[in-house]
Amino acid sequence: MSSRNARANNRLDTGLLLACCVFSILALVLPERIGAPLSDVIRRSVLAPLVGAQRQSETLRAAIVKRDDDLLLRGTAAAQVATAPELASENDALRRMLGLAGRLRDGFVIADAFHPAGLTDDFTLTIAAGSNAGVQRYTPVVTADGLVGMVESIDATRSLAITWAHPDFSVSAISADESAFGIVKPHLVNGPERYLLELRGVPFRASLDSGTLIVSSGLGATYPRGIAIGTVISEIPTTERWARTYLLKPSVLPNSLSAVVLLLPSRVAAGVSAVWTNVTSADSAARAIVAASDSASRDAALAELTARRAAMQAVADSARADSLLAPLGTAPVVRPPAITPVRPPLPGDTLRRPPVVPPESAR
Repeated sequence: MSSRNARANNRLDTGLLLACCVFSILALVLPERIGAPLSDVIRRSVLAPLVGAQRQSETLRAAIVKRDDDLLLRGTAAAQVATAPELASENDALRRMLGLAGRLRDGFVIADAFHPAGLTDDFTLTIAAGSNAGVQRYTPVVTADGLVGMVESIDATRSLAITWAHPDFSVSAISADESAFGIVKPHLVNGPERYLLELRGVPFRASLDSGTLIVSSGLGATYPRGIAIGTVISEIPTTERWARTYLLKPSVLPNSLSAVVLLLPSRVAAGVSAVWTNVTSADSAARAIVAASDSASRDAALAELTARRAAMQAVADSARADSLLAPLGTAPVVRPPAITPVRPPLPGDTLRRPPVVPPESAR
């Protein structure tokens, strides 16, 4: 019985198909005054379910397309909201970089900076500028906020630099008011305090308040005098009775860098003493450190460092600015009198360059 019913249904379907084909051909062949009413009758009777299904499918498709568009718009808006703080921070960094270029005027190279592939520490940076741009070994690496490190090795188009977080880093330093001097080295401990600095060898008679700006002293022939390094957080208790050691908050975090400035030998020789020390934005984050309590200042600095590192790590894969930065024009620069060198000799920087011997003819 089932096979007979199936054959009957197949015959019925075939008959309906043939009838529809015949009526379609007749509607096409017959004159319009006869074919139009016939087509309308067929559409309302035999093809009514198919027409209804087609309309429903079109309505459903339009609803699906509208829903996808709404989801795309919502996703785009959410992405813009999520990246707005990073874009604002990056734009602010670029503006400050342009301001630094205007103060330096010449003798520098601005280049993109990123961490080497496969490395998660902040000890080294790969910089997209090499010997073709005039970069040499021991070239200081800075930003608008202060000192980053120095170039350790170069090739034609790239450079590898160590940052202040590297265990071998050191720089001769002095307070901005010239009341104390010493050697700045990384604070080699575990935890968030690993990304702080130490000012060692400060004469015991010199006492530094919280928030005091520390800059490079210019001794050692690597870093010119006046580059902002960090600000004092508190004194570190030690067993030494002839010198003090201070904990510093660095002016620059290496993991937050997308572009850096390399100071060429001509710029180092000309000096940069008035570029960072007389700019109120030398370390904007450091101005939030209060001098009322050393312990409160230290806790606030550590909390800020942890928050800044966590925020930058979350957007480590975000797109970086691809525009070329050009030095500003002839903006007036206020240059106060240069700071006179401190007489007590200091140890040199991370690596001391050999002295330049003039040729025999110049002697």
